[in-house]
Amino acid sequence: MPAASLAQSHDHCHRVMRTAARNFYYGMNLLPIPQRRGMFALYGFMRLIDDLADDGDAPAGDRVAALERCRADAHAAIAGGGVADHPIWPAFGDTVRRFTIPVKVFDDAIDGQLRDMRHTTYDTFADLYDYCYQVASTVGIASVHIWGFSDPAVPKRAEERGIAFQLTNILRDWREDAVRGRCYLPADELDRFAMSGWTPDLPPPARFGEFMAFQVARARDYYERSAPLEGLIGPAGRPTLRIMTDIYRRILDRIAAEPVAILTGRVRLSGLEKIRVMLRHAWRARFGGDSEKI
Repeated sequence: MPAASLAQSHDHCHRVMRTAARNFYYGMNLLPIPQRRGMFALYGFMRLIDDLADDGDAPAGDRVAALERCRADAHAAIAGGGVADHPIWPAFGDTVRRFTIPVKVFDDAIDGQLRDMRHTTYDTFADLYDYCYQVASTVGIASVHIWGFSDPAVPKRAEERGIAFQLTNILRDWREDAVRGRCYLPADELDRFAMSGWTPDLPPPARFGEFMAFQVARARDYYERSAPLEGLIGPAGRPTLRIMTDIYRRILDRIAAEPVAILTGRVRLSGLEKIRVMLRHAWRARFGGDSEKI
């Protein structure tokens, strides 16, 4: 298959984002065209490596090999070489070069997918932090390069915001992950709260509420640590970041208000609620100034 042209590649990434990530697609459309295309290309890459890792029809060894080929293709695309295997590569390479995104974040993201294939539990929060960095903070660091910044503190704040998002995801998805034989909550903390061996299909143990309060407090701490981020990135990216953060924080607030809700299904916002969040931040970006924090 011949390599896609740059225009065809950007169009492909646009379609992938519009189809597979409708929650954030409209928020991305608040960005100027160059940054919007960059975010679509970034999503295309992250979606590709996630799909390669989650291909349940392929043996683990084949999935590892596919991810390593993807790593080599990504490096070739960043270097400006022609890569014909997948239509994302021209847009991806152009985005990384245009916005000078550190190549390491993409290697780290692939390493996160490989790690997820090899580990179903995490002993300590330090272990879990490394995983969260690989699968979530890398996206944040790449994003702030697309949105623009000058303060050297921004990548660290983006790392922390990614940790906050992923900790929220872990609590939201606890039941679904348990069905897949996975637990992303630190084993030493489960032991501390007398929850070792418990799974979300069983009645909650005595210290379940206390354990959940501890987890929610830590996620909130990472939102607070990264709070300066909105004011430090380029103005064009602020509405998109605020939309994403508002949605995730509302999910975390719902889990905090009713922790047992995670035992019966995924805690989420309705489509209408997400639209309201998007419209509110789009309106404030257009008419309400740029200083408001979530």
